[in-house]
Amino acid sequence: MNRRPSARALPFVAMVFMVFTSGCAMGGHSNGASPTSSTLTPTPTPTATGWPDGANDDTPACQDVSAATLAVVNDALRSAAAEDGMVETVLPWLSARADRELGVWTLTGIVENAETALGTEGGYLVVWATESDPTAADFLGQIYTVSGVASHLTHLDPLQPAYVGPSDMEDVPAAALSCGTKRTGQP
Repeated sequence: MNRRPSARALPFVAMVFMVFTSGCAMGGHSNGASPTSSTLTPTPTPTATGWPDGANDDTPACQDVSAATLAVVNDALRSAAAEDGMVETVLPWLSARADRELGVWTLTGIVENAETALGTEGGYLVVWATESDPTAADFLGQIYTVSGVASHLTHLDPLQPAYVGPSDMEDVPAAALSCGTKRTGQP
């Protein structure tokens, strides 16, 4: 005897299927990933706006930091180099730029080591940041890393929220690099 599925079973199966598939769709992916993707879609980080401490519309675009600010960065360079067994040179200067979009001062310098001194590179342009006025003679502010190179060379805390460049290859603001290249006399 052959049994045919009942006419009542078909709607039941269709209803279970619809509930199951709509439940999956309704679960959503609030992290920005597609249902078939396991990677997250980055969302822009809101940045602070406004002049940092000691800056205003009349602040020069690029200027030297105080000896106190330079000492803080050089101490961090020496400390990290001792921990890592690397021989990095200390900085003879840092160029400061008030960044209104980030709400911090960016500090750019060139760090050299044995390889860059022998080659034609001339060193690494490295960028840090501070919320305090780095031109103040009595600087006591916190300094943060902006670039991956600065993080590696000094082990200082990263700037939060982090700078997000227009592409993955840009981990520092172009204006900060511009101050560093002007200071070195490069085009």
